[in-house]
Amino acid sequence: MATVNHAERATEPCRWPTMEAVEENVRQARRVVNTARHAAEDAVTEAALKVRRHPLQAVGAAVVVGAVTGALIGLGAGWFARRRR
Repeated sequence: MATVNHAERATEPCRWPTMEAVEENVRQARRVVNTARHAAEDAVTEAALKVRRHPLQAVGAAVVVGAVTGALIGLGAGWFARRRR
C-alpha cells in the first residue's frame, strides 16, 4: 500500500515511503500503545485502591450507574417500540 508524501512540485509523482519512515512510524505506534497500556494499568490500580478504601461509596456509585443505564436503555427501547407501531 502506498502512502502519499507531499512532493516539492505538483507535477512530481507520488513517492513510496522509505524504510526509515516506516520504521519511525512503527516506533511511534509502539510508544503510543505502551503509553495507553500503562495508563490503563494505572487507572485499574487506582480504581481498585479507591474501592478498597471506600467500599460502600463504590457499591453506591455502581448501583446509581446501573439504575441510570437501565432506565436509559428502557426508555430508548420503549421509544423505538412505540415509533414502529
